[in-house]
Amino acid sequence: MIFETKQIVLKDGRTCTLRSVEKTDAADMLEYLKAVSGETPFLARYADEVNFTVEKERAILQNKAESPNEIMLTAYVNGKLAGNCSLMSFGRLRRISHRCEFAIALKKAYWSQGIGSAMMQYAFELARELKYEQMELEVVEGNIRAKSLYERWGFREMGKIYHAMKYDDGNYRDEYTMLKIL
Repeated sequence: MIFETKQIVLKDGRTCTLRSVEKTDAADMLEYLKAVSGETPFLARYADEVNFTVEKERAILQNKAESPNEIMLTAYVNGKLAGNCSLMSFGRLRRISHRCEFAIALKKAYWSQGIGSAMMQYAFELARELKYEQMELEVVEGNIRAKSLYERWGFREMGKIYHAMKYDDGNYRDEYTMLKIL
């Protein structure tokens, strides 16, 4: 889905542009995915698992932009991709069409600047426009910053998936399922 571009002023005074993903963002997105995947153990993939071609990523982004019921929102600061968030449909079946899944990530250099909150607030607006009634997400055990952000924005813990993440060293982490009624 294509939506209106917004500008926000960060806590440090810089300007951040929130906008729909474009297929021309493919190279930026691949660099960003490698960066965020290497900065935190709380995302689903390792940095070396970001191995899409630019062409494949371009097709994925084009599909997101053209989707009538999903969004991918990007956050650019001084021409650099700082973060993104997505709303993903659970499907068009009537019994589940009121639900969407939410995902968000930011490069560490942009943490604590207000980008995450701004992206979430905008995603909530867009979700309501798309007639979603509830938003769901998973957060990895130990990701205290993210869990507290989600709780501040009205998400509530609904359950736990044991051993949801298995790391290369053999250790596991659980994941909390969270839900927000829109």
